[in-house]
Amino acid sequence: MKRPLAALILLITACYAHCQSDVPSEFSKLGRKGQLSVYWGYNRAYYNKSDIHFKGANYDFTLHQARGEDMPEKFDPEVYFNLTQLTIPQFNFRVGYFVGENTSISIGWDHMKYRLITTQLLKISGTISDEVYDMEGYTGTFDHDYILYKPGFVDFHHSDGFNFIRVALEQRVPIISDRKGNHLVAFFGGVSLGVLMPWTDFTFFGEHFRNKPHFAGYGASINAGFRYEFFKWFFLQANAQAGRANMPDIVLENELASRASQKISFFERSWALGGYIPLGSRKKEK
Repeated sequence: MKRPLAALILLITACYAHCQSDVPSEFSKLGRKGQLSVYWGYNRAYYNKSDIHFKGANYDFTLHQARGEDMPEKFDPEVYFNLTQLTIPQFNFRVGYFVGENTSISIGWDHMKYRLITTQLLKISGTISDEVYDMEGYTGTFDHDYILYKPGFVDFHHSDGFNFIRVALEQRVPIISDRKGNHLVAFFGGVSLGVLMPWTDFTFFGEHFRNKPHFAGYGASINAGFRYEFFKWFFLQANAQAGRANMPDIVLENELASRASQKISFFERSWALGGYIPLGSRKKEK
């Protein structure tokens, strides 16, 4: 996670430094001020180890340094190109508005997914009632003891979405273009703040709970990538994002008061197809 984050910071720093210099004359008429940008794409996500605290009526324990992974959908044209199933894979949707020639404010939805890797050796601390639950080695009081995490004990995942709904401030930097501006390559980078709305699936000692989406916390991120703009109004982009999420209020058992809390760092790579929509007409420069 440290290397991708360092690379992102370097890219964004380069973008900022470039923005402080004069815009080359060949790019002066290629700004997007007053235009909307809309895109749809798909992602892969990667997660650092994290501590997860579970608290309910008959348990209060923490799994330490748990490893998680994303849940990519295997490529199937009937899913990825089917309008009724587009939201099944891990997707990205975003709408932005250019408040400056190359500066935009956007809002969107990063639909990542997360699950604890099954069958891993973890440290556990806290208590699980041995009067309510019956599984040798998994009940009682723990103090950083090792246990084998397995579905028969806990199955915890945000399988219907580790959803990051964020507002971003981004800067676009044209790098190369043809003479007419119909084909252009641009670098972009930005910062985001948003909320986390996971759709959590939780099974505890065989009892399954498929919870509803719930605002569980907040997050922040930085992103950077490249965009190929073609026929003036369309683009393909590759993007990388690194962020940190704090979720103190993850629902576990439907309407019950039980909750989980988790602080986790993530890295996301994505690609997308999008377009620009002009709003009104621009005044022609003399």
